[in-house]
Amino acid sequence: MPQVYFSLQEANELISKIKPTIERVSQLRDEIDLLDNTQIEFDDKSIEHMLLEIELNKSFHEKNLEMYSHIGTLIKKGCIIRELTTMEIDFYSRFNNKDVAFCWRPDDEKILHWHFLKEGCEKRQPIKIIERNYLDVLKKLR
Repeated sequence: MPQVYFSLQEANELISKIKPTIERVSQLRDEIDLLDNTQIEFDDKSIEHMLLEIELNKSFHEKNLEMYSHIGTLIKKGCIIRELTTMEIDFYSRFNNKDVAFCWRPDDEKILHWHFLKEGCEKRQPIKIIERNYLDVLKKLR
């Protein structure tokens, strides 16, 4: 599958469409963590206790399946999920003939940062740099 590149506008438009999926993935992640950290010990191995354990395991795996199905859908749309805990997402783009990533966090209404791919998130910069560059290119075309 080829890499998907976005303009800033396209990436911001996609954010509004994927936000419900992102919220569902976060909810499922929390539910999975809760199920994974739930330990039940029984004094006896009654049928009811074994069935309860099976139901907990079944729920755990169903939630994992749903979560990873949503993650697969996001990846097919071009989202690069950097951090499952925070659901930080990158979108590939180009800037000055180099590959960059637009950075987005679910608390943000739109993309606020970007970084060169080789530099990583720790060296991200304000998106205004790219916006200014775009306006400068438009001015030169006039």
